[in-house]
Amino acid sequence: MRKLLLLSLLGLLTLAARADHIIGGEMFYTLLDSDATTNTYSITLKLFVRCDASDAQFEPEVNISVYTASGGLHTILRNVRRNRIERFLATDVDPCIINPPYICYQIGFYSTTVRLPKSANGYTAAYQRCCRRTNLTNINARNNNVGGTYFTNIHGDLPNNEDNSSPRFDLEKGVIVCANRPFRYEYNAVDPNGDSLAYAFAPAYSGATRDYPMPEQADAPPYYEVNYNNNFSSSQPMGDRVTIDPKTGLISGIAPQSGLYIVTVVAREYRRGILIGEHRKEFQITVETCVRQVIAAMPDKFADCDGLVINFPNNSTPNKDYIWDFGDGNRRSTNSLATFPYRYADTGTYRVKLIVDPASSCGDSAFATVRVYPFLNPDMDISGLCTTKPTNFNNTSTNTIGSFEYLKWDFGVPAIANDTSNLQRPAWQYTQPGNYDVSLFMRTTKGCERKIQETVQIYDKPPLTTTQDTLLCILNSLQLRAESTVPGTFTWSPLYNITGTNTARPVAFPRVDTTYEVTFTDGTGCVNTQRVKVDVRSLLQVRTMPDSTICTGDMIPLRSEADGPYEFTWTNLDTRRIEGRGANIMLPVPRTTSYEIRAQLGDCEARDTVNYKAVDPPRAFAGLDTTVCFNEKLTLIASGGAFYQWSPEGTLTTPRQRTTIAWPKDTTVYTVIVTDTLGCPKPVSASRKVNVVPPVPAFAGNDTIIMKGAPLHLGASGGVGYQWSPATGLTDANVRDPFTFNDRDITYRVRVTTAEGCVGYDDIFVRWMHGPAIHIPNAFTPNGDGVNDIFRALPVGIVNVSYFRIYNRWGQLVYDSPAYLKGWDGTINGKKGTADTYVWIIGGLDVGGKTLEKSGTVTLLR
Repeated sequence: MRKLLLLSLLGLLTLAARADHIIGGEMFYTLLDSDATTNTYSITLKLFVRCDASDAQFEPEVNISVYTASGGLHTILRNVRRNRIERFLATDVDPCIINPPYICYQIGFYSTTVRLPKSANGYTAAYQRCCRRTNLTNINARNNNVGGTYFTNIHGDLPNNEDNSSPRFDLEKGVIVCANRPFRYEYNAVDPNGDSLAYAFAPAYSGATRDYPMPEQADAPPYYEVNYNNNFSSSQPMGDRVTIDPKTGLISGIAPQSGLYIVTVVAREYRRGILIGEHRKEFQITVETCVRQVIAAMPDKFADCDGLVINFPNNSTPNKDYIWDFGDGNRRSTNSLATFPYRYADTGTYRVKLIVDPASSCGDSAFATVRVYPFLNPDMDISGLCTTKPTNFNNTSTNTIGSFEYLKWDFGVPAIANDTSNLQRPAWQYTQPGNYDVSLFMRTTKGCERKIQETVQIYDKPPLTTTQDTLLCILNSLQLRAESTVPGTFTWSPLYNITGTNTARPVAFPRVDTTYEVTFTDGTGCVNTQRVKVDVRSLLQVRTMPDSTICTGDMIPLRSEADGPYEFTWTNLDTRRIEGRGANIMLPVPRTTSYEIRAQLGDCEARDTVNYKAVDPPRAFAGLDTTVCFNEKLTLIASGGAFYQWSPEGTLTTPRQRTTIAWPKDTTVYTVIVTDTLGCPKPVSASRKVNVVPPVPAFAGNDTIIMKGAPLHLGASGGVGYQWSPATGLTDANVRDPFTFNDRDITYRVRVTTAEGCVGYDDIFVRWMHGPAIHIPNAFTPNGDGVNDIFRALPVGIVNVSYFRIYNRWGQLVYDSPAYLKGWDGTINGKKGTADTYVWIIGGLDVGGKTLEKSGTVTLLR
């Protein structure tokens, strides 16, 4: 389904009760009785309010003020009671909307009677209330301070004492139409006396304020029109695409953009052709998005008048039945949305109707006016394009039937609005050169309408292009050229060695430098001139580069300098082959060759030559890739040239020498740039990759404590070869994991060798102590000096430490970890522990499977 705009009389969203509740009103009167001096009237006020208006806003009683024609207060009809309320929802408006928005408004009816003395000039009864809706689209009500005045003018005495009651609008339900679609709403009134009515849009009037929302007495007339926003007015309250039929009160047009619109309609009352009164009603239209079940859509008119065949596009809801009524007595049915071509048998104006989904109660119709009067062929003629004189326009359109009823020229000047004309042959004086979009709208007496547009270029001088300044060989002639996009004449000067001086293409053969001038005059006498300078040459000069030596395999630049933009030709003098035709070219060069450059201007020419000799570039060599151990130095030796530059320089002793010492910290690619002095200045580079074996990760094991009498199984890692020293107590000093049966403290060192032959060393300290036992110191100093900073237990012959806990003097646990040799660093919850005596307890399992537990105290010293 297409999205549409909802145009709903007095439609509102549900909002919290607030002061902006007034959405329209109407007041009318009925003559009940009459005697020689007085008339008795029934006065009815209809007040339109939002459904969410509070009881205080939707008052049960109102005051109606009655004024004489001179503006004096006659009486106040106080406490006029509300005798009924009518309520309307969205489904009351249009049941064919798929997703109807919540719309709710209510109408309060207030009626009373009044006896008024007969008067030739009549009376005005008025009621005022604040406030209107905020954020109205067509009225400036942003400050929530705009009230309304609802009144009726009670007519004075009529001839022959005729009775009269005012008209009244009797349709209260809204209507839902589609955005950018024609809509029709019969919002007419009835007159109790059968008088004729004429309708028009009228102003909405302000009244009351936010400070005094319910004045006891309404102001006296005249009343003041509300302030309308831009693009809206009392006569166009919904913009220029919505109108009202003055005879029927039919409101129709194109629904505007979404928003809230205040609309007032006046019904003028005529009796026997004489205006006897006016009656008005104000209402609010809310435009919102919605979706209808069925939409009929096509253009509302076809007025091109270019043939008897009219192509009718169908933009309606798809997958429906469609009936075309072509207004000539013929109808066609289809279920296709394809454009429907129809040939009319005769010329005329036809009213076409498209009916969509005719069997449905939610079907829709669209109407169009078709004018069949072939053939209207629009065309225009424009002459005179210079700012010095007026530009002339002529309507050259042709029309087979009827004559032109209306023409409208727009000369396309954006800065002004009055650059228009309704003449057949108007003229317009442009003051500035430039491009202007000229349009012509036309309408014939048969209602045919067409619009054409053409862009015209206005100039202060007529367009003129000529031959550019040029060179000429003294032995030759030259054909000059001048062109313009508009008609005109050409004149050349001076009359020196030139033929055809009154043509666009004369021939000149000067023997000295000469400047020729051409004058172009268009059909209106507008003039432009251009000059062409001819530089006559008897001798040409061209020079190429000096002879040179270049590197074998390189491209050579062949460059030349000349005293003019001539035609150039390069020739290989060894092969006589033409190598190129520009002043500068690039070529691959053989080992030795010569080239000639020829500069040519017509029959004049000049030549020069250049010789090249090719020399091989250096043959750089940096050595073969190799591998070294970490911190090992090596010698790099390059060859192939006279000068050398090694990089990176940071790990080299003499990077600008052929031979240098390198000490890379990790794998490095060394590059040497080599140049020589044999004629090829090209630097050539070579590289050598030096793979550096990382430091050997030799590891002999962690220092350990062994129970006396127990063997220790050593285990080293980090390479492929191992050698332990001293060999004292070892079962084999040349294996990775020998046993030792020593019984005294000793430090063993292991030498680890990698597959590349790199060597690393590591030590392990072994202490033998009596056990099984747990040795614990009685004090420690955690001051960060690296000595006695950690309080730890030394388990000897203990295969497993189950717990190691430390408590302060109040029995609070400050350390708990069974990790081997980890120990306590003197901190408690991340903070330094105070100098004091602490209690420790440790337990574990010895080598014999016996549980061992020990406790004591330790002093923390600061």
